[in-house]
Amino acid sequence: MGIKFEDLSPIAGVMSGKGVMGELARSGMMGIAPAAISRNAYDKAEEERVARESAAKPMKKGGKVSSASKRADGIAQRGKTRGRIV
Repeated sequence: MGIKFEDLSPIAGVMSGKGVMGELARSGMMGIAPAAISRNAYDKAEEERVARESAAKPMKKGGKVSSASKRADGIAQRGKTRGRIV
């Protein structure tokens, strides 16, 4: 991956939450304020990454559902949820 700016600059690492300094700041080794800043930036970046990944994968078109599948959707029918003693 190479060396990134966050690895070289402590301020950039804390502000982005990435790199060696970002990891140290997130863990609380640099104090309370840098930890809060770094965690917040890292969480926002993770949320954006997850949103991009989920938006890139469209859902597939569904098909016809049989009556057996409609019945077996987790809803108990005729009191069959009680454990049976054999």
